[in-house]
Amino acid sequence: MKILQVYRSEPNDQIKTLVGILNRDRDADEFFLNVESPDYDQLVAKVFAADKTVCWW
Repeated sequence: MKILQVYRSEPNDQIKTLVGILNRDRDADEFFLNVESPDYDQLVAKVFAADKTVCWW
């Protein structure tokens, strides 16, 4: 199963721990929205390529 983690802000230690648990035994990918110009086309492609997407605020 492929999982995509989308971050709106920089993840803190608690979020990193939860992401580690969720990513266990999965093909994991990440996308950061907290950059100057996020590539939304790439985000859409990653969402459709993933079986599950988790968004972190």
